[in-house]
Amino acid sequence: MHTSFVSGFLTSRTPSLATVAAIVTGVASLGSVAHADGALGDVWISSLNGTLITGGFDHTTGTVINPSQRVFAADFGIDPAFPFSTDEPGFTSDLLGSTVTINLLQGLGRWNGAGFDAATSSLFASYGGQDATSTAGGSFGFLVTAGLDLHPEFTLVDPLDGVYLASFTASSAGYATSESFYVLFNLGESEIDHDEAIEWVEANLVPAPGALALLAAGVLAGRRRR
Repeated sequence: MHTSFVSGFLTSRTPSLATVAAIVTGVASLGSVAHADGALGDVWISSLNGTLITGGFDHTTGTVINPSQRVFAADFGIDPAFPFSTDEPGFTSDLLGSTVTINLLQGLGRWNGAGFDAATSSLFASYGGQDATSTAGGSFGFLVTAGLDLHPEFTLVDPLDGVYLASFTASSAGYATSESFYVLFNLGESEIDHDEAIEWVEANLVPAPGALALLAAGVLAGRRRR
């Protein structure tokens, strides 16, 4: 099963959040195209000692490729008809019968070559009529069923080329909420820049969950990992 929700035909270079929200009525598939960092995979949600955890999942083979992973990657514009949207990464889980909620945290970072500045653009996430933004937060939820391969839509609002850092958590009744996990979205930058941003997050944010919240109030910067 591959589910993808797409917010209309976003061909303008500067879509407003109001416009994006108003046109999330159509359903289309962007398809699943492997990223250069394909090993990062989709987000697999499981549990360990009563706490939700995330891992990497390859939906083409149906296998968990990393049981403990908190950094993921995606590219905007795989489908030229939707240049500022993507349906990657997807989500799956082994918590059959549970409803899992994906929480988009406030704050969006933009890679500056040595860390992340607070972005002027914002991220809009949508699934099944449930919307969230990086400016106000919010969430979308889904029932875990066998073979789940759910792909919500992510859209960059007021887009500028860059590598963007978004922060999420997963929650579900009966489990403690997961640590923050991160998605690096690339719009128009090289895979070298994308990879450097991924490496920086793996080295600097994964040991310190929730650090992205600093972006809501200022600048998060650091030394580039070599």
